[in-house]
Amino acid sequence: MALDNRSEEYFRNAPRPQAALAVLRTLAVELAQQVPTDQLRALVYLAGRRIASEQSAVDLKTLADFEVFAQRTLGRLDFGWVRVEENAAGVDFVHGCSPLPSLFGADSGHWAPGLLEGMYAEWMRQLGAGDQLDVREVASPPGSDLIRFRLAHAANFGG
Repeated sequence: MALDNRSEEYFRNAPRPQAALAVLRTLAVELAQQVPTDQLRALVYLAGRRIASEQSAVDLKTLADFEVFAQRTLGRLDFGWVRVEENAAGVDFVHGCSPLPSLFGADSGHWAPGLLEGMYAEWMRQLGAGDQLDVREVASPPGSDLIRFRLAHAANFGG
């Protein structure tokens, strides 16, 4: 049986989530064995910045607006959810339901959050955060699935 051209195109372009997961997990294992953790984290940070650059946040005015934007964007990308918290140390992005362990494997926890770190950093850059501000992962509650990132002056991170 011959396929219609549209059917053929549909099947050629249909998402293949299981294949993508297999490729990502094996790629992550190989990269983790070949590349030092800090370099691997920097690489996925850049990938996160690229993902965020395709999701423009430039017209937002408040952190509440950003939280709504981020919830919608993360949901559409199936990247979990975020809660924005202002505190004396800076602005925290508390990220839940991260898909990173299932995408890259359970052993990716030392470098994979760099992807989300890069996304938040890029969005803050789009909103006007200058070079003196940075987004970094900070201590998350032990035993929790939450990942906490902070936007703060770079000096607050020892750099």
